[in-house]
Amino acid sequence: MDNCSKNIEAVKELLRSFESEAGKFSVSLIREPQNSGIAHALNVICNKAIEAGFEQILLLDQDSVSTPGMVETLAQHASDRVGMIAPMILDRNKHDIKNVKKYLNSKVFKVKSGTHGDVITSETLVNLKACAFIGGFDDSFFIDYVDYDFNKRLLLEGYDIIRTDETALIHECGKAEKTWLFLPFRDENGKRKFKRFYSFGHSPFRCYYKVRNRILYTKKYAPIGAIEGKEGEKQIPFIVICTLLCEKNKREKLKEFRRGIKDGKAQRVKPYKIKRLPKPAP
Repeated sequence: MDNCSKNIEAVKELLRSFESEAGKFSVSLIREPQNSGIAHALNVICNKAIEAGFEQILLLDQDSVSTPGMVETLAQHASDRVGMIAPMILDRNKHDIKNVKKYLNSKVFKVKSGTHGDVITSETLVNLKACAFIGGFDDSFFIDYVDYDFNKRLLLEGYDIIRTDETALIHECGKAEKTWLFLPFRDENGKRKFKRFYSFGHSPFRCYYKVRNRILYTKKYAPIGAIEGKEGEKQIPFIVICTLLCEKNKREKLKEFRRGIKDGKAQRVKPYKIKRLPKPAP
């Protein structure tokens, strides 16, 4: 799926290299005349997969790197009631990706919150029937919070989201850099600790959607009582303050934050209506 890339010729050359490997791969390039956002692109490829008769799809970002055996490990946890299966996320700017094995363990758990930070769209194995049932990805979000909105609807409709630490994805969320700031958090045992903050490293363009979409998300789910913890617009003060404290291009980013908040407040959003997944037969 190409969302109007500037390096489209390089993309075509890469695909030709796949096709030349003794017919091992069947590759199709879907091109969009303009950049319609990640949500639109995901909907296009999921619909194509459904039309082709597939039941599961592995979603990838351009900077995603699968570790050996990752897909097979994710597939072991697939079922009709599981909407998505995700690996452990290792950010190449924060983790020692040369020694992936030291992070892995046998932990497998159900994610309870739609905005769980370690479940993003990239490298997730998605149940296509579940995807169709909840209406796919929300095109109006364009980029940022697209995955959390999708996760929220899966959970509201009764599907499980599984994360397994048996395997990992090497990924990059922005251009995160180590900062001087330490922030409090609670570990798995509920003990309060301090953890170094890594900058978000997003462009001013992305800053606009980071705040606008959190407001849209809140408008979509708050009326039905589905906002949990610090989801949605509750995150905005933290994002803005940390960006202004620790990142460059502060003036440009602040301008986009203001514009995103203004547009988010002005945009009308219909509250989500839960369809209710039928209960399994006894």
